[in-house]
Formats: sequence, C-alpha cells, structure tokens
Amino acid sequence: MSNQDQKVGPGGHYSGKNRIPNIKQFVESLDRDKAERDKQIREREKAKEGDGIKPHVSETKGEAGTQKTVTDPTTGNEVVIENVNEDFMKAVENPQITVPNANLGQPTTVKTDASQSEGEYKRNQDITAPPDPLAQGSTSDVPIHGEKTNVLFHPTPTVSYEREFASLEKRAGFLGAGSLIAIIVVGKLFGGSLWGLIPTAICVSSGIWLWMKDVVQAGEAVEWDAEKKRGEIATANLLPESVEWMNTLLGIVWGLINPDMFIGVADTLEDVMQASVPGVIENVRVAEINQGSNPIRILSLRALPDSHVKDLKKSIHDDLKDKKDPEELAADEEGGDYYNIECSFAYHAAPSGRGVSSKAKNMHMQLVFYLGVKGLFGVPLPIWVELQGLVGTVRLRLQMSPEPPFLKAVTFTLMGVPKVQAGCVPMIEAGVNLLNLPLISNFVNYAIGAAANEYVAPKSMTLDLSKMLEGDDVQKDVDALGVLWIRIHKASGLSKQDRRGSKNGGSDPYITISFSKYGKPMYCTRVIEDDLNPIFEETTAILVTPDLIKADEQLSIELWDSDRSTADDVVGKIELSMQKMIQHPRKMYPHVSKLQGMEAGSEMPGELHWEVGFFGKPAFRPALKTHGKDVNLPDSLKDHPDLQDDKGSVDNANEEAVTHTPPDPLWPTGVCSIVVHQIVNLEFENLKGTEGKRKGREFEPAKEYGELKQEEGGKLPSAYCTILFNDQLVYRTRTKVVSSKPIYNAGTERFLRDWRSAIITVTVRDQRQRQHDPILGVIPLKLSDVLQSSSQVTRWYPLDGGIGHGRIRISLLFRSVETKLPPNMLGWDVGTFEFTSDKILALNYSSHAKLKLRTGGSSGQIPRTQARKLPEGDGIFWDVEKKDGKNNIRLPVKYRYRSPVIFEFHVSGKRGADAYAIIWLHHLTDNHEVDINIPIWKTKNGARLTQNYVTEENLKGQVGLEDIEEVGRLQFRCQFKAGTDEEHAKYVTDNDSRETQETWEACRAEGVRDRKVTKEMPAAVQELHDRSLTQGRDVLSNAPEEEKKKWLAKDGKDWSGAFGEDPAKLVDRRGSQQANGQANGQAKHSPENPSDDDNGSADEDDSDTASDSDLGIQDGETQQDTYADGPANGDKKLNPVSSFKSYKENEKGMHRKHRGLMQWKPVRNIAFAKDETKFAVKKLKHKMTGGLGGREPDVETEV
Repeated sequence: MSNQDQKVGPGGHYSGKNRIPNIKQFVESLDRDKAERDKQIREREKAKEGDGIKPHVSETKGEAGTQKTVTDPTTGNEVVIENVNEDFMKAVENPQITVPNANLGQPTTVKTDASQSEGEYKRNQDITAPPDPLAQGSTSDVPIHGEKTNVLFHPTPTVSYEREFASLEKRAGFLGAGSLIAIIVVGKLFGGSLWGLIPTAICVSSGIWLWMKDVVQAGEAVEWDAEKKRGEIATANLLPESVEWMNTLLGIVWGLINPDMFIGVADTLEDVMQASVPGVIENVRVAEINQGSNPIRILSLRALPDSHVKDLKKSIHDDLKDKKDPEELAADEEGGDYYNIECSFAYHAAPSGRGVSSKAKNMHMQLVFYLGVKGLFGVPLPIWVELQGLVGTVRLRLQMSPEPPFLKAVTFTLMGVPKVQAGCVPMIEAGVNLLNLPLISNFVNYAIGAAANEYVAPKSMTLDLSKMLEGDDVQKDVDALGVLWIRIHKASGLSKQDRRGSKNGGSDPYITISFSKYGKPMYCTRVIEDDLNPIFEETTAILVTPDLIKADEQLSIELWDSDRSTADDVVGKIELSMQKMIQHPRKMYPHVSKLQGMEAGSEMPGELHWEVGFFGKPAFRPALKTHGKDVNLPDSLKDHPDLQDDKGSVDNANEEAVTHTPPDPLWPTGVCSIVVHQIVNLEFENLKGTEGKRKGREFEPAKEYGELKQEEGGKLPSAYCTILFNDQLVYRTRTKVVSSKPIYNAGTERFLRDWRSAIITVTVRDQRQRQHDPILGVIPLKLSDVLQSSSQVTRWYPLDGGIGHGRIRISLLFRSVETKLPPNMLGWDVGTFEFTSDKILALNYSSHAKLKLRTGGSSGQIPRTQARKLPEGDGIFWDVEKKDGKNNIRLPVKYRYRSPVIFEFHVSGKRGADAYAIIWLHHLTDNHEVDINIPIWKTKNGARLTQNYVTEENLKGQVGLEDIEEVGRLQFRCQFKAGTDEEHAKYVTDNDSRETQETWEACRAEGVRDRKVTKEMPAAVQELHDRSLTQGRDVLSNAPEEEKKKWLAKDGKDWSGAFGEDPAKLVDRRGSQQANGQANGQAKHSPENPSDDDNGSADEDDSDTASDSDLGIQDGETQQDTYADGPANGDKKLNPVSSFKSYKENEKGMHRKHRGLMQWKPVRNIAFAKDETKFAVKKLKHKMTGGLGGREPDVETEV
C-alpha cells in the first residue's frame, strides 16, 4: 500500500503535501480512469468468450464503466469495485431480503441439507448466496416489512440431535429402572441378600444413566462443531446476515447522538467546496450540520476472510517502519489480531412538508453561498441542503488488542464512490426546490463525492482509537527523515540558447532542484544573464520524507535558460537516487556531472560542479532530559495540572524524549514543524464603543465585554493564517468564512539553520473585499523561549496587535539534524546590510566617484560631492556620518545567501561604472561587526563580474574576465543585521511583502519584537549542556561539584562572592523603591543599608501592601524609563500643528488597527486601490525592463 493511498487520520494535518481534495480533480479522476476500466472489462469479456464461459446474467446496479480491480486494504485480496448509482436507491425505497426457497416452503432447484457431505453442502450454499445467486430459482425476495423479516438473509440448516437425545434419555431411564428391579427380584429368587442386591442394582442403573449422559454430551459437542462449521462456511462464502436488530438499535440511538460529532464532516465538506468554488461564488460556509431523527439503515453485514493476513502484515510493517519506534512496532504486531467486516449502508429521506422545520427530521446542512466575484463583493444566499439518498459499502479492518477497550486501530475503505442525492432549498418563504439546477445541487453532490473519493479502495484511512479516545492530536515527530544538503558551485560549457549574446554568452541559466515524479521546484537559484559558464555558489537543504523513499524518487537538478517572453528552455538535468543517497549519511560528496537531456540516454553540452550529502536526525541526549514543564511559571505553579502543556499520549521512548528534552545545542540546525489547529472566541474588537446620546444610559458600560455571545454571524471575521519563518512567508491556510471558532489543522515543515535565533510568526487576518486584509492578531514564537524544556510544545496563545480578539492553538516541534554549519551559515536570509564605520576608504583609487550600492531588491548611493581625498594622498573616502547620517546607507536584503553587495564607482564623463567592488553576504555572520578589505576591479564585462561568484581566490582563469585588473582596495566596517526593520518598507513590491512588513510592525508595536534579532541560549538548556560536558570528561567524572563549577568558569576563578550577593537580588521595582523612600539609590536589604524590618518586626511583616509586593504591575511610574524620551502629553495642550505631527508619528499603528482615517471603509477602499495600482505598475515595469526570473517555489498552502 503506497503512502499516497494511506490518508492522514486524527492527529494529522493538512499541508502542501496533504492537500484538500477538490471537485475538479475528482471529476478528472473519474474521466481518467474510465478508459482503463473499459479496456479491462473488454479484455475480461474476451477471455471468458475464448474459454467458452458465458457470464452470469444478473441485474446491474452499478454505474456503467466504473468497475475496476483494486487491492482491498482490509484483506489484501484483489476485489472488483464500482461506483453506485440511483438504482441502488431501490434498496432503500423498497427494501427486500433474499431468502432460500427451501426456508420459505417453496419449490427450489438447489437447497442445502444436513444430510449432505461437507463439499456438496458448501457448494450448494455458495451457488445460492445473495445478492445474485448462480442457481436460478433457488431464492426469493421478501419485503423487509413482511412477516419473514426475522429470518436470516441466508440461514443454513445445522445438525441437531435434540429428539434423539430425548428418546435416548427416556429409554436409558427405563433401562436403568428395569435393571434395578430385575437385579433385586432375580437375586432374591436365587436366595440373595437384599443388603448386597440393592447396592449392586443401584451401581448398575447409575452406570447406565452415566453412560447415556456421556453419549448425549458427545452429541452436543458434535452439534456445536456443526454450528461452528456452518459459520465458517458462511464466512467463506461471504453470506450477509440479518441486521434488523442493529437498525432497531440505530433508530433508538440516532436521535441521541450529539450533532457536534459531525463537525469534522462539516469542516471537510466546507474545505472541499471552498477549494472548488466557481467564479460566481465568492465564498461558501457550512453553518450547521445535523443528523435529524431519521436514522441511516444498515443493509447487510458480513465477515471477510483473512487468508492473506501474512502479506498484509508485511505491508503494514513496511508502511509503519519509518514512522514508529521498532520496539513499539513489534509490540503492536504481536499484541493483537485482525477482524474484517463489510457493511452496506443506505439512507432515504422520510416524507416531509414544504417548510424547513418539517425537513429537520432528515439529515441536513445549512450552507451559505456568497454569490459574487472573489475579492470584490459577495451577497449571502442561505441554502437548506437535505440529504435525500445515500447508498454505499464500506469495509473495516479492526486491529484487536489484549488491553481494554480491546480495539487498537480501525482501517476503513469504501468499495466505490457512494451514490449521493441532495436537495437544495433557499431559506426564504415559499422557496423553490433548486435540485434540478446544476449550479447548487450538483456542486454539493460532487463535493460530497470528492470528499468520499479520498477513501475509495485502494485508498484507506487508519484511525488509532487509543489516541482518539485520549484526544491526542499532538505530533511527536517531524515527517522528514533528514535533509539533503546541496551546494551548487558552477556550470561550465553550456550550450548557447539565444541568438543574441556576447562572445562567451548566449544563455541565461538558472538551476532548479525538484523531485523527478513530483516535479514542483523545491529550490531555485538566481538567474545569471548572458553566461555559458555561470558560477552560482549557492546552498540549500531539501527535506527527505518517507514518501519520497517509498516512491523511489530521484533528486532532479535541472538547468534552465530563462526567457523574457517565451517559455523557459531546459538546458540539461542530473538525477540522483534518494534511496541510495540516504545509505551514506553524515558526509558531503562532491560531483562533476555531465548534463543529460530530457529523453532517456540523451546528452547535453556542459557539466555541473556540485556537492550533496544526507544528514539524518540524531538521538536525544539523556543528559539534556528535563521535567518537561514550563520553566516560565513560578515554582509554586509548575506542578499545577491545569497549567501543563498538552503532550497527548506518550507511547514510546522517542515520544518521551521529544516531550522532555529541549533542542540540542550541539546540533542547532534542523527541521521545524508548525501546525495551526484552531481558533476560539474569535471576534472583532469594538472600536467605536456605544453610539448615540448617553442620555438615559448614563450608567451603561461604554463597550460590550465578556465572552463572545455568538458562534456564527455576519459580524464575525472570515479568518485565515499566514506563517513566517524568520520573516519569510512560507505558508497560508485556507479561509474559514464567518466563524468564531475556525478549525484549520494545517501546517508545514521547514528547514531551520539555527533554532537559537529562529522566530516563527503566525498572523491571523480577516479576508476582505476591496480592502487590504487587516490583522486580527499576531503570535511571534521565538524557539529559544518556547522550547526550553522540550522539543515539542502545544499551547493556546492570545491574539494581539490587531483588530480582533481570540485564542489560537498552535503546535511547534523541532528536530535537529546531524550537521554542523559554520557560524556564517547559521544566519537569516532576511536582514539589512549596514555600515558601522564612520568612513568608507578607497585606497589607491584617486578618482572622485559617485558610489552606488545595490543588492537584490534595494539600492543606495553617496554623491560624488561627498568624496574626499585621504590626507595621505593615496586614495579617497566617503564620510557616511555626514549630512545627518543620510550617507549612512542601509540596504534591506531578502535573499542573503545568494546575494552580494555591489559597489559601483561612477566618474564624470563616463557612461556606466568605472570600477567595481563586491562582498558576498554569506561570508558575514549575523550581527557581527567585521572589517572588510576587498579589491576594486576594472573590467569591460561588469555584468559577468557582478552576477557570478568571483573572489580573489577563484579569479584566475575565469572565462570572459581576462581583462580584469585590480585598481585599489575598498575598506570599511560593516555587519549584517538579521531580521526585518523599517528600511524594508521602502522596498515593498507586492501584497506578500506588504503583509510581511505589516506583521513585523505589529509585533514591534506590541513590544514582542526588537529591531535586532539575537541568538539566545535558554539558561536552563545551557546549564544542562554544561553539566553534560562535565559528565563526559573522565577527569571530572568523579570530581566534586566545586571543581566542576570552576572548570565551567574556564579560568578556575570563583566569582560567586565577588559582589557579596547575587546582583539579581539587588534589582527591585522603582515603584517599590520610591514608595519606601529609597531615594539614595541604595538597594533595600543590601548589607550596606539594612532596614528596620531586618530585625523581624511583627507589625511590618503582617502588612503586605501592593507597594511592598511585586505583583507584576506596569504603569506610567514603573515604565518611566522606557518612555523617558517621549513627550509628557498629560500636562501639555496640543495645538493643530502638534496634533498633526503626533498623528503622523503614530499613523501606521493607528491605520493597522483601523483607527484614525482608516476607521472609515471608503478610505480603506482608496488605500487598497492605490496599493494595487502601484503593485501592478511595478510588476509590469519589471516584466518589461527588469531582470530575468527563475521558477521560484510558491507560498505553500493546503488548498
């Protein structure tokens, strides 16, 4: 069973790989399979005709042309399945059972009898088995409501000796009594004594009776064996049995079922419809789902043989060996057996009136279609959907367990797409039935069919009931087995693809990395224009999952030629076996590969220089194991059961380690998984408060408060979430329309260079029409703060920083990989290049030049007038601190690990740059100042120099740069500041970058993000790590604790008493100090300033006031220093000019929260139109005059 056929059950989540099914794909799959099915049917018929066998003529109820042979996931056998059609509805409208004529007292052609041999008995039962018996005239159809309802569908006569037993017992009784009398009478006649005759007679008669009982007992054993044999034969012949008892039970229980159990079904249908809506529908929402009081009917149940259980166990073992611990997998396989069953079910709506209330007794949904155009307008149209008919067949495979509740897992699969018929009525007075209009009814029917098609054989779903009963949806490990670390060095000798081009050019190459069967690019390099020998020097990490290994995927490295107006051309490709690569882990393998063509066995000119290595997940170090509790809680609350993180069920040692071991400082690089589960109590913030006059309402609250009073309605948000990894947008969920408790269960896995500095930001937005989607709330998660005691955390977080309220449940998981990158490779892709020196020196370069700086997406310049000669006369310099710091250029960077900073020297009278200097940003370490001394080069091929990775080390012999010469040295001090800042707002080019910038501004305004991203090691993790190092040293293994502490201090000095007391104890709240008269700056309770209460005064000990206790209060007094530079507006009256200045200073924050001018919808519409026009112009300009682009991966989503 392929992993693609195994659906994700509870505890799983949607992602870019596990997408939501849609109607278009469902219909295409039906059409795609039809030709193959027709071909197989014709071949089978032809084979039968050749053998002289005529097919049995029976009533065909399946959908024509849908028959196909698949592997049954429950039994492992080959079965023929087909989609059901409306003819199957007759089984509901006129239910019947098939009964042998022999059991009805009617003439029959074939019957089963207890006197028959086992072989004949089995054959006769098989050819008379329903639903289409081979022996014509042997069965009859009996109405389900008739008097024969209680008979078995196909009962089998059994061997019974009850009459013989009764007769034998009667005769044995007479024989025993006769023997008793005869022995006594005859013995007495021959002179025997009664004292001897009576005991002898009793013993003989008792022996006769006991012998008879033994015979009866043996006969009953034969009866039980015959009944067992009957059941075995019935199972082998797949005979269904009567389930009227179950339908009676369902009729009683159906109305007692909580409708909330169907929320998952409603959520899936909403996702399918939302992913499939046509252009005339802007949105769709499932407002309600209810099962009504009319129950579903079970048509038949039958047990299935498990003759291929060994093969199936092997298939299950192969499927799970990469997902479970070996010991756990072995325990599962030894711990229980399997039971297979097939169930046919049907539903038919009971007659009802025209009103909606009368239809509520049937299964139904309430849908809301927003008719209109996406992004422009939507008019809500409420629709009542009534399930009028449903027929299908499902097979279940139950994995039994010796532990209660004796059922561990259930695998189910549908034997064909069920037939669904739904009626749609608008929820208005005198509504017309829209069933015959395909726009609504067919859309709903196809949506249900598309959702069901995900579980049609050979596809299936396995539900772990043990985890479901415990409510465990917490992921304990990432899907990735590890990462492929790939370095693309260069390509050489490529073929010329364009007619135009320079002497050594004629192609605009770039490289994509993908999987040969999947096809979608996972990584794309930059485009190097007009070059046949490009030098890329780029690195990336590709996640390796079990799906790729099982599918025997090939890593495909394709080299393309970028074209501006036509489709890009493939220059060549290289493929690598993933299965073979992972067998050689923890090492990089350099390659020089000859390019091959797209056709097998073909070659293309050129070769690629690259490296690749596989790095798996290391085992957790026991020395880092913690209690797994939230270290941010006070000690008095850490053990409180209600304050513990949700860890789900921990079933094995690996899950125990994940939930109790933080990420390893030895392996900072790894894979991070994030899942957004759901949001609760989601609502808009009341920005206006009460409206109208307050007269008569003086004592009413100004705003509504408390918990949300509605779950659905027009005033609720239509929310979706975006996920940013280190300020890069990587994932966007689907939109859940007009709901206060949207459920997503969607997420992604990504490679992270360093968990110690990583920040993952989840932004919740409201989908709007003709407006920018406003932020409802942001949740920044710094991994070093969240993962302090475990590698997995599932928590509820409040929404803050936007126009909404609510709480969101998020799961975060990090697993390291066994690779140690150098410090410069552990940084962020997004950041800002900035100068930290006062001057930029150009030694031995004497021309007064204008200095232009550029990198990917941003640029800056220092005018020629700011160039000055050095006092020594051996060059010039630019003062970056002059003109109030305007010369201090800061360049925002989006793709740091593929970008350089290019310095261009422009002199008067010369077109183009006179000289160049280049620094590649991947040489810099985040937030680390470094002195730079790089050459200044002159060449006619400036484009080739600036696009390729050219340094002093590899300059020699570069094709096309033979004329290059060094004319000076450029010296300055700089750093790469990781993370987004204000400078990035100037280079917003589309909605994705605008939303990313807005998210950072919201986090910054709420005080949860700094301008500078720092690398931090949690104190608790650092302590465990240091302790593990001492434990690993033989010389310190038996040393006392004091010696270990001295060793940790590196120089052996004991600093514990240097300050007389822990400095942290000397820090007190200013409010507390001022309230207690500590104006002299001396700390309370310090040795130099003892206070009266040190003597233990009882009166002062008993007085616990707010000023004496740290209650965590932050007010204008305690936060005085934080805002010391801000204006004290409380004592100053603002005039119109100062009011306008104050408004402009806070403009972005106010507009983001729909205050100020943005509280009015027309102003927001104008701002939206303005930005969309600006983005469209930039896009058109870039297409016409900008550089060439590659095939960048899109933002991942589950839709």
